[in-house]
Amino acid sequence: MSEIRLEDKGTPPATRHWRGGRLPRAEVDQRIDSLLDIAIEEFAEQGYGGTSLDRLVERSGVSKTTIYRRFGNKEGLFLTLVERSLDRTRGALWAVPLEKGDPLGTVTRYVEAYTRGAVDEPLGHTLLQIAVAERRTFPQFAQTLLANALAGFEPLADYFASLMEEGVLLRGDPLEAAFDLQALITHGFRVMVDDHAFLQRPGRSAEIARKFLRGWS
Repeated sequence: MSEIRLEDKGTPPATRHWRGGRLPRAEVDQRIDSLLDIAIEEFAEQGYGGTSLDRLVERSGVSKTTIYRRFGNKEGLFLTLVERSLDRTRGALWAVPLEKGDPLGTVTRYVEAYTRGAVDEPLGHTLLQIAVAERRTFPQFAQTLLANALAGFEPLADYFASLMEEGVLLRGDPLEAAFDLQALITHGFRVMVDDHAFLQRPGRSAEIARKFLRGWS
């Protein structure tokens, strides 16, 4: 490894200039974090197919060689972002106390945690939009989201299974019950994908009124 030299050891780190050798690990990690933030912006604005590694290199200062070494390719970079988002969401959901004696409070807290982590969180919202938009070209994105959703819902499904055993809930597939709850929170992902625009669709209010009246007639 070539020696790393600084122009002036007394100069603040932010103003030092590297004359050769490798950057220290902390600096590399900082640049990678910046790359990931920039990648989210590019994926959100350009879509997966329209995002260019050359553009990411230009904006982040991270070399294409480093990107390939760290992530393999653009798909690997995108999936890294997905995993980061899902890790945060899972952590928030798994932290919810699952109390058998308080189903109402437990589910309420779960809904709140899911809403904060998966619906309102900008990173998760952006990644879901991309995964759905690119699902035909890159089905692995949607498969990754589904696999992680299954893992994230396991504690809740186990909780529902225990409530089913006690007769608090109707017997059925606990995992299906967990996905039913998720669908109610996100309106089948429609809120997350369409960004609420469907609420202003002309004629929708009348359609809802008719459906409501038919249901009560």
